Amino acid sequence: MKDLDSPKKAYENAISLINDNKLSLAKAQLLEILKIFPNELNSIVLIIDISIKQNDPSEALIYIHQGLKINPNSIELLEKEIQIFLYQDKKYEACKKFKELLKIKPDISLLRQLSNILVELDKEEEADDVIQEFLESNTTYSNLYKGIRHAKAGRVKLAEEVYKNILKEDPENVDALRLLGILATKGGKYKIAEQLLIKAIKLAPSYSLLWRNISLVYRLSGQLDKAQKSMDNILALDPKNASVWADYGTILIMMARYKEAIVAYSRCVSIKPDSPRAYLSLGHAYNTIGNNERSVEAYINAIKYNPNSGESYWSLANLKTYEFTSKQIKDMENTLMSDISENEKVQLLFALGKAYEVKKDFKTSFKMYSEGNWIKRKLVKYSSQDNTDKINQTIKFFNKNTVKKLKQSKCKELDPIFILGLPRSGSTLIDQIISSHSMVDGTQELPNIMNLTREIEALGKGKEAYPQFLTKLSEMQISELGQKYIDQTKWSRGQAPYFIDKMPNNFLHIGFIKTILPNAKIIDTRRGAMDTCFSCFKQFFAKGQHFTYDLEDLGLFYNDYINIMNHWHDIYPEQIYTVKYANMISDTENEIIKLLEYCNLPFENQCLEFYKSKRPVKTPSAEQVRQPIYKSGLDYWKNFENDLIPLEKLFNEHIEK
Repeated sequence: MKDLDSPKKAYENAISLINDNKLSLAKAQLLEILKIFPNELNSIVLIIDISIKQNDPSEALIYIHQGLKINPNSIELLEKEIQIFLYQDKKYEACKKFKELLKIKPDISLLRQLSNILVELDKEEEADDVIQEFLESNTTYSNLYKGIRHAKAGRVKLAEEVYKNILKEDPENVDALRLLGILATKGGKYKIAEQLLIKAIKLAPSYSLLWRNISLVYRLSGQLDKAQKSMDNILALDPKNASVWADYGTILIMMARYKEAIVAYSRCVSIKPDSPRAYLSLGHAYNTIGNNERSVEAYINAIKYNPNSGESYWSLANLKTYEFTSKQIKDMENTLMSDISENEKVQLLFALGKAYEVKKDFKTSFKMYSEGNWIKRKLVKYSSQDNTDKINQTIKFFNKNTVKKLKQSKCKELDPIFILGLPRSGSTLIDQIISSHSMVDGTQELPNIMNLTREIEALGKGKEAYPQFLTKLSEMQISELGQKYIDQTKWSRGQAPYFIDKMPNNFLHIGFIKTILPNAKIIDTRRGAMDTCFSCFKQFFAKGQHFTYDLEDLGLFYNDYINIMNHWHDIYPEQIYTVKYANMISDTENEIIKLLEYCNLPFENQCLEFYKSKRPVKTPSAEQVRQPIYKSGLDYWKNFENDLIPLEKLFNEHIEK
């Protein structure tokens, strides 16, 4: 390369070698160029392409980062980096890069790809926020953002007017259709919402948020048959699209139609066997309906097609009955050393914690749980002080005088039975017992109460409006909130006169529940402080429950929980029933009789044989509640006693440990 033309000739020679599939020789030629011209970007891009073809994503990333140092705004390099992260199933890293790319290339199709990934990660709110930020910062979409501002401020008619004007100019504007559909949904105009969202789906069938939006419409309006038909129509157009079958399965899961979801996911993997995400979802669905063998098989297939999937290993561990082989443990430990995302690493550590726990190597088990929790704690935003402040504010508001002044709801329905408490406190067991009764429909952890509190925030124009804004609501508004809860939960239940809402975090909202649904039954599940907190500490939660990733946060949260529950019992005496896990284990029949009496339910023998129930169970205790009651869960924390001394010190003598 003595003359000026030699780099060009070397580059052309490298391209010729690539075309002849002599990739290693081409790479050697390009590396020679970079020795003399280290900033020669075209050569770097070709090396990246060769590394990808040679299935060496780690090397490709090294050269991508080298290229980005030369040109940080290279769209081509950022797109390649995103593709590699998605190939490695590093969705969190891919999201970060999508956000960087959108600043340079503000393209609506890229935005939708990002929102799809966020939806896959169960970050639907963030997906909406990202879209709003994009629309705000791009003048091309200023009218859409104007509509969003009106909607957020409660100026619904002005928002509708903005979206309708956009659609007059551009009838196929997917975002205007979606946002107008969301407004219609919030206003209870489900027919209009359905029409708008179906039109948007026809225009952008791979836009995940649209499917989430329309599934909400169908759930709220009870139109499950229409959901089936609309999906059938799309699949009729493209029956061999594996990703559409996977999306269909996800929608069916959201609608609690697990057996149909299994069929959909199975079709997906039959079309495209290399679908680790679909196998993972298939495993979750089988676990929900109690088919442990098929669930294990699906999770192992997910690992086969993505050996770095911490989520798949954790899903096996989360069955609570699975025992890892020595080879699987070694594979997990080796995977930990590889280049995987923090979230996958966390789930692998939790899986290893469970693996060593089963082997009764409690010291190593605790080490793995601790490392996993420490990494996860750094990834989440949580403040124990903020939680304590929120609890104290709620206690201060719902005093006896204020409760007397609040308008009385005319919604006197007896249907709902709320089972609440801390996670891992035995609530799934109580749910399984009561829902085994012929007069009760078991549902799932319903988000409706929390959604209604957000409506209060919207009415009061700010998060600080709840619960204070309740004092400004009329009797009619209070009653409408109660009726809205009853109507919005109909999709999840059958024909039984009673149904269970098992959202554990509803304990914060008991005052609100008793205000809008004065006849609702409320069951407070209690387990010893140490067993509850440690059980949470060794549980990786798919979303939320950010207080569980640190022992001190856990102890303080438990104290806050006891504090507010004592307050609720004082404000609503004889209206809240406390079930103690230890009592249920030691005196099962008498405890079940008392529990059913509180619910005004006649005794039925199948409540004693709850473990024979075939109903779907989505919580981490799914396998455990399909077995007869056992006592091994009592004082289990003592196997880890020396490591849990800091937690134990947080509880005073008045708290049952």
